[in-house]
Amino acid sequence: MKLEFYNAKLARIVNSAKKNHQSQNSDLDIPQDFAKFNELVGLPKHPVTFKPTPLMPYQIEFAKLIPQSRNIRFHINKSRQIGVTELISRVLAYQSFFKYKGGKILIIAGTRVHTAGEIMRRFKELFQNIPGTVLDAKNNLKLSLKNGTEIEALPSNSDAIRGLTKVKAIFVDESAHFNLIDDSIVLDAILPLVDTNQADLFLVSTPNGRRGFFYEISINENNYHKIQWDYTVAAGFIYQLDEFEAKFEDKTVDVDQEYRCQFTSPRTSIFGDDFDTEDFEVEEL
Repeated sequence: MKLEFYNAKLARIVNSAKKNHQSQNSDLDIPQDFAKFNELVGLPKHPVTFKPTPLMPYQIEFAKLIPQSRNIRFHINKSRQIGVTELISRVLAYQSFFKYKGGKILIIAGTRVHTAGEIMRRFKELFQNIPGTVLDAKNNLKLSLKNGTEIEALPSNSDAIRGLTKVKAIFVDESAHFNLIDDSIVLDAILPLVDTNQADLFLVSTPNGRRGFFYEISINENNYHKIQWDYTVAAGFIYQLDEFEAKFEDKTVDVDQEYRCQFTSPRTSIFGDDFDTEDFEVEEL
């Protein structure tokens, strides 16, 4: 009887250990296919109907551009309201189980904690269907996964940006809209991390006039992979083309800049003359 008791107890211990091991390595069940990963975590929701919406062709193709064996710098000049912020967040979530596994992912948005926190809130929603992969999500600006990956959102003026190690990816949202006289200080803080850690860099923004580091990168020869997505990439998916073009009747908006990816004037931006990143609303799908 004692032998049976100890055998049963040992079996419970072994089973418990197996479950714990599986929990800690739950990323083994993460699909390697980006489209299937998005089906697992939940497809994007349409901004009007709130119904699940399949990934758009440009989004699927972009995920294929990220090399697994070397780092890359992206300069993404985009239209508003085509789902780019959503896309980069999903790419980072996916790669947190693969290329970026065990490292740090930084999300830099605006100059205030509020903006960074809003993007992190939406980022964490991508893990609601895979809670077994999450180690700690209590901090509003951080997310830790069981595989060792750490994701942190920071405002651009945070001293915490400098000197970080194990950084594998940096996402700078609305890179042209920091509302600084000289925004080069933002890039000066980021690039040493990119170079030292051989990290991937995602600079993403709508244009904001012919000024700032985002504009300078766009017109000069450099080692950035430059992408331009105007409003037409979302036609037939988020909106019909005629619905999108109806927005162009608004004479208070610089259509060329906000939807056609052209650098015109910061004073005719949809954000207005007194735009402050603290008040910037994170782009919906």
